[in-house]
Amino acid sequence: MARSLGGTAAVFLLAAVTACGGGGGPGGGGGGSGFTASVDGTAYTYDQFTRASVSAQLPGNYILIGSRIVSGTTAESITLSIYNISATGTYPLGVNSSNLGGFASILEGSTSFMTPLNGASGTVTVTTLTSTRIAGTFAFTAANPLSPTSVKTVTNGSFDLTITGTPGTVLPNQGSSMSAQIAGAAWNGATIVMINSTSGVFAFGAQSVGGYSLNFTLTSITGPGTYPLSTTGPGPSEALSAALGSTGWSSQFAGSTGSVVVTSLTNDRIKGTFSATLTSSASGSLTIAGGAFDLGIP
Repeated sequence: MARSLGGTAAVFLLAAVTACGGGGGPGGGGGGSGFTASVDGTAYTYDQFTRASVSAQLPGNYILIGSRIVSGTTAESITLSIYNISATGTYPLGVNSSNLGGFASILEGSTSFMTPLNGASGTVTVTTLTSTRIAGTFAFTAANPLSPTSVKTVTNGSFDLTITGTPGTVLPNQGSSMSAQIAGAAWNGATIVMINSTSGVFAFGAQSVGGYSLNFTLTSITGPGTYPLSTTGPGPSEALSAALGSTGWSSQFAGSTGSVVVTSLTNDRIKGTFSATLTSSASGSLTIAGGAFDLGIP
């Protein structure tokens, strides 16, 4: 279910950038006050090749790059790839390109570090967004995919960059998000998929690498309202299941309770909240509280 193409593309892009060498000073792409961050506690200014780009073919998808010389010809670059953004706000890092949020990576020489798709690798806060300028702050933790215990911690990140390219118009069904408290801990869906959205039947799910996955089957959605989760039986039913590794829970096991509240339904999006206590045939119960979803409908 998980896709990491956005992150892979970012790493290849970084390789191309650093191979090109230095460029134009702070805001090298054409302005702004630049790109700074602390990596493992040490503050740096990324002033060798710094830019923000966007394409009308992928509206709302921004690539922000800052590079600096470490020593000799060795460069370090930070890339933020943020997806489906049409307004200021705080967005998660460590999520897929179908989400509202993004992905971050560091390339130091030939060694790369990437935010895993766990939905909780960090955040980027966009404070200014116009057709020509993007500014904000960020922090994240990235791991070496070949040695996951080797990590880089980035704090106090800041960018203020002139945008290269034409932003285009973000479609009303672009980007999705899902979050909840599961077993008392914050959870954010890193990869979200809408499988079906016809005739009042919605099937969708979300997962995070190394964490829980949630899957919804809603069969009688007619508009905003409260839809109790139900057990298997004749007629329409609303079901929620959860999994962690090989352990599963379901609203269709006896003793489960909960509901989904649809707060908004249009041709482009479905929004709502959810909570449940799910049972399992072998693993006790699982409590899900404060759930929220905002999903684009294909």
